[in-house]
Amino acid sequence: MDAFYASVEQRDNPSYRGKPLVVGGSPNQRGVVAAASYEARKFDIYSAMPSVTAIAKCPGLIFVRPRFDVYREISTSIHAIFKRYSDLVEGVALDEAYLDVTENRQNIPYASTIARHIKTAILQETQLTATAGVSINKFLAKMASGQNKPNGLTVILPEQAMSTTSRKRLRLRRAAAN
Repeated sequence: MDAFYASVEQRDNPSYRGKPLVVGGSPNQRGVVAAASYEARKFDIYSAMPSVTAIAKCPGLIFVRPRFDVYREISTSIHAIFKRYSDLVEGVALDEAYLDVTENRQNIPYASTIARHIKTAILQETQLTATAGVSINKFLAKMASGQNKPNGLTVILPEQAMSTTSRKRLRLRRAAAN
């Protein structure tokens, strides 16, 4: 899901739309950012950042207390959408999951088509966007899902996988050497 908690708050409160918003604790009480809207991310504000740091980067930042009961309910609805396509759903968090659609309930031959169907259903049923990554394993699917946020879809084909994995290893080696 794209900036899940923040997107839910913007969906549910129209006055928050288009504004930098974080879900998390107050900067006056040693709070931490749980999620940042894409508008807040433009100010280099991200999850796990101390709220006092976030407000220093963006003085007009809106802070919203988390509503985990609402997020769990929406997550349950999204997982029900996943189950329409596959029994092999591995939830990672409320806003992230891996699906194996090799053999799927809809008999759709292409994983990218399934991803488009799922993204459309999520948008229609929750009014929230999701980004999907499609590939031959979870590692590459996760890399792909980070490519075109928000509301994106990236496919790493099997023939691209070796070169993608090799580049990642090379970057890791270089980082370890520095």
